[in-house]
Amino acid sequence: MDLGELLQVGAQDRVLVIAPHPDDESIATGGLLQTVRAAGAALRLVVLTDGDNNPWPQRWIEKRWHVGAAERARWGARRREEAYAALRVLGVDADDACFLGLPDLGLTDLLMRADAATLAALVAQLDEFAPSLLVFPAASDRHPDHNAAHVLLRCALARSTAAPRLLTFAVHGASPAPGDVAVDLDVRQREIKRDAILAHATQMQFSRRRFLAFAGERENYQPAEPIARVDTAHPVQARICGGRVDMRVDLHRLGAAALHSNVLFLVLEHAGGSVRCVLSAASNEQVSVLDCVAAAQREPARLHRQGQMLEISVEPAGIGAVRLGYVKFARREPGWRVFDRFGWQAVAT
Repeated sequence: MDLGELLQVGAQDRVLVIAPHPDDESIATGGLLQTVRAAGAALRLVVLTDGDNNPWPQRWIEKRWHVGAAERARWGARRREEAYAALRVLGVDADDACFLGLPDLGLTDLLMRADAATLAALVAQLDEFAPSLLVFPAASDRHPDHNAAHVLLRCALARSTAAPRLLTFAVHGASPAPGDVAVDLDVRQREIKRDAILAHATQMQFSRRRFLAFAGERENYQPAEPIARVDTAHPVQARICGGRVDMRVDLHRLGAAALHSNVLFLVLEHAGGSVRCVLSAASNEQVSVLDCVAAAQREPARLHRQGQMLEISVEPAGIGAVRLGYVKFARREPGWRVFDRFGWQAVAT
């Protein structure tokens, strides 16, 4: 059986790990962080949010129903302290961690607004640290913050001078296949990783068994190409055709009712700037197009349905040579059902 590549880290390496929330650093990369420290490599951990929009564990633990801004801020501070405790268990210096404090369950919104401050912060991390290895969430991870983090990092890489090797991890949904890239953990490393996960006490109420299952003999990662590959198994396929984006949506896999209860998110980075559009069914023949950067409605997209296959063509204004593109079919905003059925799909250019 092909066990794939065992990741080797040397003292000359510079490893940048991106975690969407406090706890992801332990769950997904607790073994890798130990390996990097043991090798004497340079390390930086960037935690994007404080995990403050986490109402159900907070309600349960604090025995309260109302969770407002003050309560969320307090919860976020608590989760950040849990992350510092976990890093101490893993042997990671607090000075090697950076918390950006971005809005929890808000990374898709930042992505769709092409938020300049967020992109600048990520580009600065890449340019200043100059990683040889970047470890970040997979586009297929079903948590919207995780898959949005993937696309945000792709956009930042397109603007950065850094050219690291790319590895991705999945916490929610299917994990990378065992035959790709892995970090082997001995008994002591597994115990340390387990203790680091347990340090996130607020997350143990509802997810203890699932998260501790990540403290196994191997940590799996998926190698990613500098130019993202199209997932041919994804129910949404998209392609750039001149100044037009053609999309095919498989309603058989998504469910016919999904057409009117979900939207299409479209992200493009091109020579002249950024395109961010939200497409939603306006009728059986047209799709409304909201330009999120300009906060304005554009000309409707053309829609054609053939059985269970939906074909949509949109022509974003002023599109130049496209450097990268992504599309996702999901709820406009996460509600009590947080997870996506599918993550982001690369647009064929």
